[in-house]
Amino acid sequence: MSARTLRNPMDYSNHPRSSKKLTIRKVLAYVAAVLLVSMADPRPQTFQIGCVLVALAWLLRIWSFGHLEKNLTMVTSGPYGYTRNPAYLGTFLALIGVALAAGNRETNLGRYAWGFGIFLVVVFFTVYLPRKFRKEYPRLKELFGEELDRHAENVPDFLPRLSKWKSGDNRSFSWTRVSANHEWGWGLVLTLVMAMIYFVDCWSPLRQWLV
Repeated sequence: MSARTLRNPMDYSNHPRSSKKLTIRKVLAYVAAVLLVSMADPRPQTFQIGCVLVALAWLLRIWSFGHLEKNLTMVTSGPYGYTRNPAYLGTFLALIGVALAAGNRETNLGRYAWGFGIFLVVVFFTVYLPRKFRKEYPRLKELFGEELDRHAENVPDFLPRLSKWKSGDNRSFSWTRVSANHEWGWGLVLTLVMAMIYFVDCWSPLRQWLV
């Protein structure tokens, strides 16, 4: 029996993403984000570019979750025709945007911020993504079988293909799915992070220690 027949895909009362648990990995991620923002020494040009990247990252995540019914349906529409993991790509773009906005090449503090940002990018590719793939793909394989294999044969894991793969999935974007996937909080968090970078002189004691 296909996973898509197990329950009504528009019934979000028991959506798989409805519960959020605080884990050690999440705590470490939050601490890393606070450290990066605390050592920020922004400059107008790089801050503005960072804001653009962060905005694009959130739009990509919204687009992704507007198509996703996690564990319920094998989704190949929308951004999933370009990359199998568009939400993770959005997370990566947000990381790049925040790191770029936080630093500069003119001061030691700015270079510290960029250096820490580079470290986080390395962790993202060597620890975060591999763990996610190892954990998720076996479960998806069990749920969707040949559908998953067909998607994998035509669409890359992470970096998007240039042209969209036409799988025949005509699913349309849904704001209901965005809400069911709890994505609105991400926008608030990203806005707060960028505001903290912009006003870092007003609140961060770490800058005084590092200067």
